[in-house]
Amino acid sequence: MRRLRPWSPIQDAPAVLAAFLASDDLHRQPPPIRDLAEARAYLEAIVDEGWAIDDGTPDAPRAVGCVLASERDARHGTAWMSYWLAPAARGRGLASAGLDAASRILLADGLHRLELGARANNPASIAVAERAGYVREGVERERLRYGAERFDVVRLARLATDPAPASDPLPVEEA
Repeated sequence: MRRLRPWSPIQDAPAVLAAFLASDDLHRQPPPIRDLAEARAYLEAIVDEGWAIDDGTPDAPRAVGCVLASERDARHGTAWMSYWLAPAARGRGLASAGLDAASRILLADGLHRLELGARANNPASIAVAERAGYVREGVERERLRYGAERFDVVRLARLATDPAPASDPLPVEEA
């Protein structure tokens, strides 16, 4: 049963560790996750601002990804969105459906503008955002640096006044 649900740091730490060990790309997002303690600490830090993308069943949950809404600003009605998927879960629309579901929750709760950035050399991530109703707004040249290499970042946003995407969001399990 594909769904968006709250994180459970103790239960989900092994799945998060496995996802990060399977993908060098994921280590660019949060602090390094190399063992269960680091995975649990990461989840404890994001438990109030993120959701697990789950591809298991209610009796056997299986976290395969994450959607985060950080830097929430009630005054301006904004949040910074991010997402990741374990390599084995990619290519099935889970990230887009999860991002769309989280976006609908946040916009219904009164936020007006949700923003995100994706490396220009990562068209899959840009496509995830666009399928979830995000619109390209521009490119930040050489915004990120990993090692000696610099990367342009495509900025996208979804407004409360934008039409919702035609695709279905993931169902949401409440805490």
